[in-house]
Amino acid sequence: MIKLRYITFPGQGKAEVREGECPDMAEDQIEVRTTCSLISPGTELAFFNGTHSDLKTGKRKYPTGSGYSNTGVVERVGSKVENFKPGDRVMCMAGHCSRFVISPERAYPIPDGVADEQASFAILGSIALHAIREAALAFGENALVLGLGVIGQLALRLARLTAANRIFAADMFPTRLEAARAGGADTLLNVAEEDAVALVREATGGRGCEVVIEASGNHKAIATALKCAARRARVMILGCPHGDATLDLYTELQKNELQLIGSYQPNCPEIETAYTPWTQRRNRELILEYLRQGRLDFAPLLTHKAEPEQAQEVYEALAREQDRAIGGLFYWM
Repeated sequence: MIKLRYITFPGQGKAEVREGECPDMAEDQIEVRTTCSLISPGTELAFFNGTHSDLKTGKRKYPTGSGYSNTGVVERVGSKVENFKPGDRVMCMAGHCSRFVISPERAYPIPDGVADEQASFAILGSIALHAIREAALAFGENALVLGLGVIGQLALRLARLTAANRIFAADMFPTRLEAARAGGADTLLNVAEEDAVALVREATGGRGCEVVIEASGNHKAIATALKCAARRARVMILGCPHGDATLDLYTELQKNELQLIGSYQPNCPEIETAYTPWTQRRNRELILEYLRQGRLDFAPLLTHKAEPEQAQEVYEALAREQDRAIGGLFYWM
C-alpha cells in the first residue's frame, strides 16, 4: 500500500494531518498525486467550528474529513481508462490529501495555461455559477451581493460576466471590499459604517435591486436581503445559513411579490438532457474554460497559502481574522 497524508477534524476547533494508506486502484480508476487543495471556508469552517447542521443532527460526527476541491497530476491509470494518461493535470472533487484514487468521471482536465491554484476553484465556482444561472440576470437589472467571502466573490465575478447593469457589493471588511472592486463591483457598501438598505434604495431611484445574492451564510442577513430587493425581485440564498431567520413575510416578501430562492449546487443535475443542459460537470468545465480565456481571475482571493502541517493555524485564521482573510490553499508538493 502507498502511504498518504490527509487533513481531518478530530474535534471542534481542531485540525490535524494524519497518515493513511491509498486504496488499491481498480482497472477503471486513476491515481492522482495532489499538488494543491482549496479550502471551502463556508462548509469547512462550519465543521471546524462545530456549527454545521450535520453535526447538530448527528448526520456527521467527529472525526470528520475536510475539503472537496483538489488539483493534481495523474500518476497511474487503470487498464480500462482511455481518456487520461500519466502526467495529465486534473481538477477533482477530493478532500485535502496527498494522493487519492478516483473515477475518471469525477476528474476534469486542466487546460494549458491555467495554474493549479486557479483550477482548484472550479468546484466552488460551479456552486456560485449554479446560483447565478437561477438568478437569470437580464439587461438593465441591478444586482447586490451580500457577503464577500470566497463564494460571494465568485458570484460577483460571474455576475459581472452577465448582462447585469450595476453590481453592488456589501461586507464589513475593507480587504473583502477591495477584492470585490478588483472583481468588477461598481459600488462598495461597508455595512459596518453605512446603511446598505438606504444606499441601495437611493442609488436605484428607490427601486432596489432586481437580484439580491445572500452569500454571507448569516441567517440574520436574509432580512436585509429582502429589504434591498426591488418589487418582484429574485433573492438567492447562496451562503449556507445554519440557523433560524425571522422574516417579515407580509410586508417584505408577499407585498413585493419577491421570489426567495434557495441555491444548493448538489441538486444541479448530473445527467444532461434537453431540459437540463447545464450539469455539474459542464458548469465546472465552463469555469475552467473561462479561466483559460482570462475572463476570470481568482488569484486575489487566496489570502492564505500554507503547507498541510499548518492546517490548525490556517483554519483558525480563516475563522477569526475575517478582516484580512478570504480563501485558503494547501500545497502538497
